[in-house]
Amino acid sequence: MPGKEIERIGPDKFRIDLPLQVRQLLIDMKELALTHVEENSPASRRIFPVAYENSPEMEMDFSQLTREPLTRHHRETLEMFGSSLSNSEITEDEALAWMNALNDMRLILGTALDIDEERAAPDENDPNYEGYVVYDLLTYLQGALIEEIQR
Repeated sequence: MPGKEIERIGPDKFRIDLPLQVRQLLIDMKELALTHVEENSPASRRIFPVAYENSPEMEMDFSQLTREPLTRHHRETLEMFGSSLSNSEITEDEALAWMNALNDMRLILGTALDIDEERAAPDENDPNYEGYVVYDLLTYLQGALIEEIQR
Protein backbone atom coordinates (compact mmCIF):
# COMPACT_ATOMS: atom_id res chain seq x y z
CA MET A 1 0.00 0.00 0.00
CA PRO A 2 1.67 3.25 -1.10
CA GLY A 3 1.96 6.00 1.46
CA LYS A 4 2.76 3.81 4.46
CA GLU A 5 5.69 5.04 6.50
CA ILE A 6 6.59 1.52 7.61
CA GLU A 7 5.69 -1.57 5.62
CA ARG A 8 6.68 -5.23 5.77
CA ILE A 9 8.02 -6.17 2.33
CA GLY A 10 9.30 -9.66 3.09
CA PRO A 11 9.75 -12.20 5.86
CA ASP A 12 12.76 -10.27 7.23
CA LYS A 13 12.47 -6.87 5.52
CA PHE A 14 10.64 -3.64 6.21
CA ARG A 15 10.47 -0.56 4.00
CA ILE A 16 10.89 2.74 5.81
CA ASP A 17 9.53 5.84 4.10
CA LEU A 18 10.06 8.79 6.41
CA PRO A 19 10.70 12.37 5.36
CA LEU A 20 14.19 13.69 6.04
CA GLN A 21 12.78 16.12 8.60
CA VAL A 22 11.24 13.25 10.60
CA ARG A 23 14.46 11.23 10.37
CA GLN A 24 16.43 14.21 11.72
CA LEU A 25 13.95 14.62 14.57
CA LEU A 26 14.34 10.92 15.40
CA ILE A 27 18.14 11.25 15.41
CA ASP A 28 17.81 14.16 17.84
CA MET A 29 15.39 12.18 20.02
CA LYS A 30 17.73 9.17 20.00
CA GLU A 31 20.60 11.35 21.20
CA LEU A 32 18.42 12.88 23.89
CA ALA A 33 17.26 9.43 25.04
CA LEU A 34 20.87 8.17 25.17
CA THR A 35 21.82 11.14 27.33
CA HIS A 36 18.99 10.39 29.75
CA VAL A 37 19.91 6.69 29.88
CA GLU A 38 23.60 7.34 30.44
CA GLU A 39 23.05 10.05 33.06
CA ASN A 40 20.32 8.15 34.91
CA SER A 41 18.11 11.23 34.73
CA PRO A 42 14.68 11.34 36.41
CA ALA A 43 13.09 11.25 32.93
CA SER A 44 14.49 7.74 32.40
CA ARG A 45 12.79 6.25 35.46
CA ARG A 46 10.06 4.50 33.44
CA ILE A 47 12.58 2.46 31.47
CA PHE A 48 14.32 1.31 34.66
CA PRO A 49 11.63 -0.45 36.69
CA VAL A 50 11.40 -0.17 40.45
CA ALA A 51 10.86 -3.58 42.00
CA TYR A 52 10.78 -2.74 45.70
CA GLU A 53 9.16 0.64 46.32
CA ASN A 54 8.74 -0.03 50.03
CA SER A 55 12.22 -1.41 50.66
CA PRO A 56 15.12 0.90 49.77
CA GLU A 57 17.69 -1.75 50.68
CA MET A 58 16.10 -4.41 48.45
CA GLU A 59 15.65 -1.84 45.69
CA MET A 60 19.33 -0.91 45.85
CA ASP A 61 20.28 -4.60 45.56
CA PHE A 62 17.88 -5.05 42.64
CA SER A 63 19.22 -1.95 40.93
CA GLN A 64 22.82 -3.11 41.34
CA LEU A 65 21.93 -6.39 39.62
CA THR A 66 19.83 -4.98 36.80
CA ARG A 67 20.99 -1.43 36.07
CA GLU A 68 24.05 -2.19 33.93
CA PRO A 69 22.37 -4.89 31.77
CA LEU A 70 19.34 -2.64 31.25
CA THR A 71 21.52 0.37 30.46
CA ARG A 72 23.47 -1.75 27.95
CA HIS A 73 20.21 -3.00 26.36
CA HIS A 74 18.79 0.52 26.01
CA ARG A 75 22.09 1.84 24.64
CA GLU A 76 22.38 -1.00 22.08
CA THR A 77 18.83 -0.69 20.79
CA LEU A 78 19.09 3.10 20.54
CA GLU A 79 22.40 2.78 18.69
CA MET A 80 21.04 0.14 16.28
CA PHE A 81 18.02 2.36 15.68
CA GLY A 82 20.28 5.34 14.99
CA SER A 83 22.60 3.42 12.67
CA SER A 84 19.70 2.12 10.56
CA LEU A 85 17.65 5.33 10.57
CA SER A 86 18.94 6.51 7.19
CA ASN A 87 18.15 3.16 5.51
CA SER A 88 15.14 2.76 3.24
CA GLU A 89 14.91 -0.91 4.28
CA ILE A 90 15.60 -2.57 7.62
CA THR A 91 15.81 -6.17 8.80
CA GLU A 92 13.53 -7.75 11.38
CA ASP A 93 16.27 -7.41 14.03
CA GLU A 94 16.56 -3.73 13.22
CA ALA A 95 12.76 -3.41 13.31
CA LEU A 96 12.74 -4.90 16.81
CA ALA A 97 15.47 -2.43 17.84
CA TRP A 98 13.34 0.36 16.34
CA MET A 99 10.35 -0.82 18.37
CA ASN A 100 12.38 -0.78 21.60
CA ALA A 101 14.07 2.55 20.80
CA LEU A 102 10.77 4.24 19.92
CA ASN A 103 9.34 2.94 23.18
CA ASP A 104 12.32 4.21 25.18
CA MET A 105 12.17 7.65 23.53
CA ARG A 106 8.42 7.80 24.08
CA LEU A 107 8.64 6.82 27.75
CA ILE A 108 11.46 9.28 28.44
CA LEU A 109 9.67 12.14 26.69
CA GLY A 110 6.34 11.21 28.30
CA THR A 111 7.96 11.21 31.74
CA ALA A 112 9.66 14.56 31.10
CA LEU A 113 6.31 16.03 30.00
CA ASP A 114 4.43 14.28 32.83
CA ILE A 115 2.07 12.62 30.35
CA ASP A 116 -0.42 10.11 31.72
CA GLU A 117 -3.31 8.10 30.30
CA GLU A 118 -5.81 10.90 30.91
CA ARG A 119 -3.89 13.48 28.90
CA ALA A 120 -6.14 15.81 26.97
CA ALA A 121 -5.22 17.13 23.55
CA PRO A 122 -2.56 19.79 24.06
CA ASP A 123 -3.37 23.42 23.56
CA GLU A 124 -1.27 25.08 20.85
CA ASN A 125 -0.35 27.81 23.33
CA ASP A 126 1.07 25.31 25.82
CA PRO A 127 4.85 25.80 26.11
CA ASN A 128 5.23 22.00 25.80
CA TYR A 129 3.06 21.76 22.68
CA GLU A 130 5.94 20.70 20.40
CA GLY A 131 6.92 18.00 22.90
CA TYR A 132 3.37 16.62 22.84
CA VAL A 133 3.43 16.57 19.03
CA VAL A 134 6.73 14.63 19.08
CA TYR A 135 5.29 12.25 21.69
CA ASP A 136 2.28 11.61 19.44
CA LEU A 137 4.59 11.02 16.44
CA LEU A 138 6.64 8.47 18.42
CA THR A 139 3.42 6.76 19.52
CA TYR A 140 2.16 6.65 15.93
CA LEU A 141 5.42 5.24 14.54
CA GLN A 142 5.63 2.65 17.29
CA GLY A 143 2.06 1.53 16.57
CA ALA A 144 2.68 1.39 12.81
CA LEU A 145 5.82 -0.68 13.34
CA ILE A 146 4.12 -3.11 15.73
CA GLU A 147 1.30 -3.56 13.23
CA GLU A 148 3.77 -4.40 10.46
CA ILE A 149 5.86 -6.72 12.65
CA GLN A 150 2.70 -8.68 13.48
CA ARG A 151 1.65 -8.85 9.83
